[in-house]
Amino acid sequence: MKNFKFNGIILFLIVFLSLGLSVGDHLELKNYLNARTDARFAKDSNNVEKILPKGTIGEVLDIKPMPSGNFGIKIKIESGENYWVYYNIKTPSMDLIDSKNTKIEKITNLTKISSVKNVKLLKPQLAYADSENKFVLDSTKEAVKYLEKKSIAQLVPVIKSTDCNPSQMPEANVPEDKYKETDTVSPYREISDSALHSKSCQTSESGWDFCKSTESGLIEGIKLINNGPNPIVKTNEYYIKREMGFEFDDHARSDIKLLIVDSPDDTTSHATYSVMLFFPRSVLPSIKKIGDVFEVTLPNKEIVQFNAKTKEIIGGVFKEGPMAQNENKKAKPAAINYTGNGVVIRADKSGDLPYGDIENKDGKTAPSISTATISKKGFKDCKIPSKDIWYTDEKKGGNTFIMPNLASDLGMDVFIKKKCSFSLF
Repeated sequence: MKNFKFNGIILFLIVFLSLGLSVGDHLELKNYLNARTDARFAKDSNNVEKILPKGTIGEVLDIKPMPSGNFGIKIKIESGENYWVYYNIKTPSMDLIDSKNTKIEKITNLTKISSVKNVKLLKPQLAYADSENKFVLDSTKEAVKYLEKKSIAQLVPVIKSTDCNPSQMPEANVPEDKYKETDTVSPYREISDSALHSKSCQTSESGWDFCKSTESGLIEGIKLINNGPNPIVKTNEYYIKREMGFEFDDHARSDIKLLIVDSPDDTTSHATYSVMLFFPRSVLPSIKKIGDVFEVTLPNKEIVQFNAKTKEIIGGVFKEGPMAQNENKKAKPAAINYTGNGVVIRADKSGDLPYGDIENKDGKTAPSISTATISKKGFKDCKIPSKDIWYTDEKKGGNTFIMPNLASDLGMDVFIKKKCSFSLF
C-alpha cells in the first residue's frame, strides 16, 4: 500500500509539473460534464449536483490524484459555485488556448504544455458517467435513466456560456450595413435568462427584413415576406402575404424557431400561424445572397433557398405550396414541408400563436389548445400537446419559452425518445 501511494504521488508530480496546471488557472469545458460535490467518481457515487454545459469556465481550486492515475479537479464556476470534475489522463483530449482563448494545438503529449495555463476540455462526457466517465447518452440506457430521475433544475445550465470565441461575436451598435449577409455562429447561450425585448424590423440593402434588439442592436431575426403576385401568393395586396421569420431571441439555443404567418385577407383572425423547430440546434440561422438567391442556413445546418425578388422557396430542404383558405375563409396551415434529415417540431393555429397562454373571454389565461407534431424521416409522426413543449412566464413579461428541460438538445433528446421512440440525433 505504501508503495502504491508513493507511486501515485510521483505520477501526480510528473503529470502536473508537465501539465503546468495549478491552483488559480482556468478551464473551459467543451462538452457536458458531471458537477460533483466532492472528489468521488465511482459509478455508485450519489454526488452529482448538476450537469455543466460546454463553455463553462472554471477557476482551479484543487487537484486530487485518483488511485486509477486519473485526477479530480475542483473548479469555481462563474456563478460562484464550486464543483469537482473528472480528468482522464489516458485520453487527454484537450486544446491549449492562450490568453485570448485562441486554440494553439491539440494535446497529445502532456510534456508539450508546461508553460500554458489555460486549457479546453474536449473529451465527450455526457450525462451520468462511470469511474472513467465513458457513458454516452445516445447509447447508454443507464445514463438516460439517470437523467430522467433528475429534476428540471438539475438539468438546466446555471451560467451564461458561449460556444464561439469572443472575436466571432457581433459587437453592439454596429452599423446596419454590416448585416447585408450574416455569419453562421453557434448560439451564445443555452437558454434565455431574461424577459425578451421588443423588436423592430428594418429592411437590409439586399432586400430581406431583419429584426434587432432595441437594447443591443444585434440581429435576432431574419424575415422574408412574399407579397405576390406569384404562384404562392396570387394577389398583390399589402395585407395579403406569407411571412417567414427565422427568430433567435437572446441568441439562445432554446429560442430558435421559424414562425410562418399566412395572411389571406385583411381580417386578422383569418391568419394562420405555424411554428417550426429544427434539430439539432447547432447554429443560429443566417442568410447570404448569392446572385438572385437568398440562402438561409437552418439551426441544423441544412439550407433553404429563396428567390431573392419574390421570396418564393426554390430549393433546399423545404417544398412550398400556395397559400389557401378553408370554407371559413381562414388560411390553411402553410403548405411548407420539410424534407431534410433532421428532426422537426411543428404546430399550427388560426388566429393566434399555437403555443403559450391565451386569454379567454372571461379574461383568464390558459395554455393554447393545439397539437405539435414531431417528425423524422423514416419514422412515424408523433403528436403531443403544445403545452408539453412551451410555457408562458409571467415574470418575464408574459413571454413564451420552451420548457427548461427541453432548452438543450440533450434534454430534448431524452424527451423525444420517451414520447416518440426515436432520437434527436
